[in-house]
Amino acid sequence: MRFVNILKILFLGLLIIFIVVFIAQHMYDVNVYFLTYTFKVPLFVLVLSFGFIGFIIPTLIFSFRERSLSSKLSNVFNASKAAFFSKYQKPKTNLDTIKDIKPLYFILSNVLKQTPDYDTDMYSEFEKAKSLRSENPQEAIRNLDNLEEKYPAFQLKRDILFDIKDYQGAFDTQNQVIKLTPRSEKPYQKDILNTIKSLNALNTEDKTKRLNELEDAFDDTKNEITAFLYLSELLAQEKTKDASKVVDNIVQANLQDKLILVGCSNPEKAVYLMSTSIEKSVSKDVLGVFYIHIGAPQKIKMLSEAFTGSEIVDFLLKAYQDQSQKDGFNIVFKSLKLWKCKECGETFKDYSPKCSCDSWFSFEPYIGL
Repeated sequence: MRFVNILKILFLGLLIIFIVVFIAQHMYDVNVYFLTYTFKVPLFVLVLSFGFIGFIIPTLIFSFRERSLSSKLSNVFNASKAAFFSKYQKPKTNLDTIKDIKPLYFILSNVLKQTPDYDTDMYSEFEKAKSLRSENPQEAIRNLDNLEEKYPAFQLKRDILFDIKDYQGAFDTQNQVIKLTPRSEKPYQKDILNTIKSLNALNTEDKTKRLNELEDAFDDTKNEITAFLYLSELLAQEKTKDASKVVDNIVQANLQDKLILVGCSNPEKAVYLMSTSIEKSVSKDVLGVFYIHIGAPQKIKMLSEAFTGSEIVDFLLKAYQDQSQKDGFNIVFKSLKLWKCKECGETFKDYSPKCSCDSWFSFEPYIGL
């Protein structure tokens, strides 16, 4: 700061010397014509008058209105330096892009006669976290941990942890969300908790403990993912009697089609469903897609002899058995979508209880391209 003040003093001294020299060299008069009148005015007076009106007055106004002029000049210098060395720098993140509009923000603040506060007004810490969630989720989580508004921060933190498949962290965070949730919204938040709990249970090595956690999640929240994970685990552990009871509960809740489509995203576990009677209550088009995903040639052949009600599924069933249509089958199968979000309208091949738009339990069956 002392160095900057010295530069200011030197600049002011040079300016005074320049003005004195300029006056000494421009003492002669010049004619100034205004309407029908002619005035003789010293040249230096004329030049200094225009300079005072056009430069000095606006500068003084700007200086008085801006309490941190030096920092604004520093911003201009930094922006120029960044532009000059941009080709040597790393690619900008979304957060860097937001910061680039900082000079514009100060201009708008001047127009509104406000003192700008970049750190608090430019964008909130919550928005910072949202902009970082894809590129640097851990940094986004650290920002959220520092927020005073805990309820929205916990919800976003839960979604970020879920996206990176840190189900234990998402489960712990969801417990914090429930503590702050109004009573009327608690059932919905508990459904999210149980769904995360069932996914987190898959990381439990002890089979008995894993099965108990999946059972608890299914008993509290019956949806397609908790049902699929619990039923497939029962079948994997050869608990067929318990599995048949669960199948009855699933059919009563009308979850059979959704459960089978969830199995298309996890064919290794879905194979166990072949030993149950759930197929009898599943619609033919869903069943056809399921057989193709798990690779059941005999079932495919049997189903292809009848119409499923879906032209796409009928084509896939027939093309699966015909080597001459292999290319067509591959193209259609890769483009096949099984789910559609009722909130944002996006379609997906694989199931998730949370959409990319951050809505939960919004996936509905959709068999199309």
